[in-house]
Amino acid sequence: MEQPSESERGQGPAAGRKVLLHPLLVTVPVGCWIAGAVFDVVSRAATRPGEFTTASTWLVALGLIGAVVAGLAGFVESLPIPVGSVAHRRFVVHLMLAGMVIVLYMVDYLMRLGAPPDRPVPTGLLVFSLANTVVLVVTMGTGAAIRATSR
Repeated sequence: MEQPSESERGQGPAAGRKVLLHPLLVTVPVGCWIAGAVFDVVSRAATRPGEFTTASTWLVALGLIGAVVAGLAGFVESLPIPVGSVAHRRFVVHLMLAGMVIVLYMVDYLMRLGAPPDRPVPTGLLVFSLANTVVLVVTMGTGAAIRATSR
């Protein structure tokens, strides 16, 4: 009779490790928002800019929906972090930045609704979108720091 492998006995490299949903779920809003910023830039040079302008508006909206779901998962997964620990302080910073990112992208979305959909993304909106992307990357860095200190 064959012996069970290490992973079948629960002793493999993944034994005792918890799979977190938040890091998986945040790929949706991050991907949507970064793709939206790329489409904003492309709309400025495209022969049919309206397609990119419309697509980037949809990507911002989808990113907002994904951010709410990812944020809820992240909050629930952060509950076991001990209050007062380095990881908890980093979580609070990350939470504040993530909330700011969501508000910024809500404003971004509302600005897009007022922009003409058949033209390139207006310059002011393009700059705002790229600035949001910078804040998003900083927020991602704080999230990675939480994970690194809570292992």
